[in-house]
Amino acid sequence: MKRGHALIVVFLLLTGVSLVPGCTPMSNKPYVEQHAEYQGVNRIAVFLQRWPVYHQLHGQGDMQLDFITTNTLFLNAWEPADRIPPRAVDVKDIDDRLMGQLLLEALRNKGHEPFIAEMVSGDRESAAEIMAKYLVFDPHVDGFLFCFYSPTLYFASPDKVPPEHQRRSYSLEEIAQILHPGGGGLIWAGPQAARSRPDSISHAFVYLSMTMFKAIDNQVLWTIAGSQVGGRIRVKVWDCPPESTEEDYRTDVAVVRRLMINNVRCRLRYIIPDAF
Repeated sequence: MKRGHALIVVFLLLTGVSLVPGCTPMSNKPYVEQHAEYQGVNRIAVFLQRWPVYHQLHGQGDMQLDFITTNTLFLNAWEPADRIPPRAVDVKDIDDRLMGQLLLEALRNKGHEPFIAEMVSGDRESAAEIMAKYLVFDPHVDGFLFCFYSPTLYFASPDKVPPEHQRRSYSLEEIAQILHPGGGGLIWAGPQAARSRPDSISHAFVYLSMTMFKAIDNQVLWTIAGSQVGGRIRVKVWDCPPESTEEDYRTDVAVVRRLMINNVRCRLRYIIPDAF
């Protein structure tokens, strides 16, 4: 290669290297300006509460009806549910430890530095009261994520649901034994429940209600309650397994548990927005 050509190549390479770092901020600038309130929210304290189908929050019967706000009672506010879906049972297998892992994994993948926070004990405290107390303990938190979750399985027939489902949770192993004593397997119904086998399950799902608050002023950054969304959220949960089928299919406890976990992991990937 001639000396002149070599100098040109070196110049182009150096120019390209120097321009690459500048491209991303330039292309991202309008997006950052549009959501300026989200900047600097890196260290996230996560508060997690299981909402069994047989409980209701004081003043709220269904977690999907209202967003978590600063006034939402998040601590010691459980009451027996006024109405329980006749085919629904709370699933033990999806617990605080597992749900916490899924949330932390999703938040880290979005660029945050999350951790599970312990709530300061109190009587029927709101999200605002919990945040205020926690900031005294740890003033370096940038944001708070409050999450209710409800792992629920639906029997195809209400006649098979044990009467204790109105006051206790069940493992998938217990459910399999109820439907198929001694067998341990399960049948996931493809058709609608009304046309399904009475010894099958029709659905297994983890309902979510979450709100992200900015620590400095309790501003809501994004929020979700069931199918309701607010704020900077990219929702595309229809791509998440399992898909509906036309036929019944035989499965087992491990598969149902894996499907429930993978569905949550997939939905969190779409629901939680990217951090800057």
